Amino acid sequence: MRTWAIIFLLLLSALCEIFLGRVFSPDIIFFRVLRLILGFSAGFGLSVVGAVLQRVYRNPIADGYILGISGGAVLGVALSELFKLNLPLYLPSLLFSLPVSAIIIFLSSRVEPWILPVIGVGLGTFFSSLAVMFFILAGIESSRTLYALWGSLGRFFFPSDLPILLFILISTLILSLVLFLKNRDIDVMALGELEALCLGYDPKRITVFSTVISSLLVSIITSYVGIIGFVGIMAPHILGVFGIREGFRFYLFSGIMGASLVLLADSFGRLTFGIDPPVGVIMGIMGAPFLVYLLLRKVNSTL
Repeated sequence: MRTWAIIFLLLLSALCEIFLGRVFSPDIIFFRVLRLILGFSAGFGLSVVGAVLQRVYRNPIADGYILGISGGAVLGVALSELFKLNLPLYLPSLLFSLPVSAIIIFLSSRVEPWILPVIGVGLGTFFSSLAVMFFILAGIESSRTLYALWGSLGRFFFPSDLPILLFILISTLILSLVLFLKNRDIDVMALGELEALCLGYDPKRITVFSTVISSLLVSIITSYVGIIGFVGIMAPHILGVFGIREGFRFYLFSGIMGASLVLLADSFGRLTFGIDPPVGVIMGIMGAPFLVYLLLRKVNSTL
């Protein structure tokens, strides 16, 4: 029953994305279907990454945004624009997100888990700030810079854009499936590295593998959508309300919940404000109080 409720939420959010609006025509409906594909891919992939990283680094607020991976990815996009690189956007994104991941992996066994998000926020802010400077130097208009930093589902308009969208969707699903198949390895990391070793697992290998695959997912999504924060934190925790906390189902339904959140945020923004606000802004309005709640709950649990 709980899983059907989550699937129903996804269907509801998809219908809202397509049919909620003030203007209707075949072209508008087609455009919204393109937004639906992009929003599903972004929300699904980022939430799977959040669920995985929270387990691997044993931190309830870890995700691609908080750990700074998204900041590195958007810097790669900015440099690609500056130097007019004739490359798929996700390649320079991956090139700059991997060093952030390497720093996080290196520090994960040397600092307390609660320190990692602080370092990640610093790295993300640093790289995002550099990205803004490079966007300005490249002569990119301010609206494109805004959407790169806050995310937008309105980048694709035409039937010729379908191959790119299908690439994003299929890549997201394949990389997510790779992580799903490692669900037992990832779950055992929540017990701690020593416990994982005692159970016969290799925590370093699991950490590197999970983080690299997560970086690739974040890079593909960020390069075409921009930065969307907090969804990777919210979705896995909301699943706790449904009693789903581990195993294959946890990672799968984290992705479904995240896709629903992004689509609902996009529909809500368009319908409420009558414009196309960056979806990352709406997610920030929803996610920042949620993050504060998680932090306060963690502090109270240690008192």
